[in-house]
Amino acid sequence: MAGEVPPLLPYEGIPGILAWEIDPRAGDVSVEVSRDRPPAPTRAVDDEWARQVAANPRLYDGAVLSVLAFDQDQNQILTRRDSFKRLSVQPRVPTGVRLLAVTAVLEAIDQSGRRHVLLGRRGVQTRIFGGLWELGPSGGVSTPPSNVDHLTLHDLCLSLHDEISEEIGLRVPAAGMPVAYVRDLVAHSDDLFIRFSLGRLEDVADLARPANWEYAETLWMPIDSASQFDTDETIAATRAAFRILGWLPMH
Repeated sequence: MAGEVPPLLPYEGIPGILAWEIDPRAGDVSVEVSRDRPPAPTRAVDDEWARQVAANPRLYDGAVLSVLAFDQDQNQILTRRDSFKRLSVQPRVPTGVRLLAVTAVLEAIDQSGRRHVLLGRRGVQTRIFGGLWELGPSGGVSTPPSNVDHLTLHDLCLSLHDEISEEIGLRVPAAGMPVAYVRDLVAHSDDLFIRFSLGRLEDVADLARPANWEYAETLWMPIDSASQFDTDETIAATRAAFRILGWLPMH
């Protein structure tokens, strides 16, 4: 990989965020999965994990993909397999895990031609940022079988389709367009934002409802009113995406 180029952000009003715009001329986004094994959990990791599970029983360990680097010149993400436990214990126990996640940008147009996008308020028992608004649904990229070391954009869209179906019960087009790559230094995650055009708002407005505990509520935000959600009530990665997508000024 050629290495990371300087991001469009940090943005002074959104601490802890780095963000890049996806250039389709660099090719389709892909993920390479290293064969390297992660370190075994330490006693400090196990102790902190036990404390977190006692406070929030909905937490459970599982496989995740951890980002090692993002090469914007090739739209390539280098990852390795790791565990949710080693992600979750940060920052109390630094492990270097950075979750690879995908986030949906679901757009629809009302009868007057006004564009809307779906926002969800995170459930209070999510790992981080409970009760805040975000573009979504979103979630960690599904870890592939041990003999698979390459994921395509199609694979990433399929992973996101699962999140959308589980969290709001909505079916979306098979293919989406990657538009932004946002690194959240607080959440220890890299999010690939993928846009899907859903057509007429009246056809989908009543279908996108919270389907489980991960979302408390959803709403369709007119894109021209994004500034109303540019507050501490919205997660930083979404506020950065508003700017990458051109809905708010960069500075």
